[in-house]
Amino acid sequence: MNFQELQNTLSYIQSELNRIETMAGTLSTVEQDHFYTLSNYDHNEIHDVAIEEQNAARQLGTIKQMCLSLSQKVGDINQSIQEGEFNGSELNETH
Repeated sequence: MNFQELQNTLSYIQSELNRIETMAGTLSTVEQDHFYTLSNYDHNEIHDVAIEEQNAARQLGTIKQMCLSLSQKVGDINQSIQEGEFNGSELNETH
């Protein structure tokens, strides 16, 4: 993999992580809204569904934060490469 391919790959990964973060945030908000709506009903089965919605909202919120963190790390790596903190021989090593 050459230098430009590496930069392009890192940019792509960062872009996709940002997309996933946005989707997870949107879905988390929808799930939380469902929880609030369903919690107003006085029915055990509906209340159980509300709890499941709340749990899904929390998990999606966690995914959102994970994607944000990973995206920032990928951005930092890409920035380090652009600033020349890695030399060409390190980029061409195979493991």
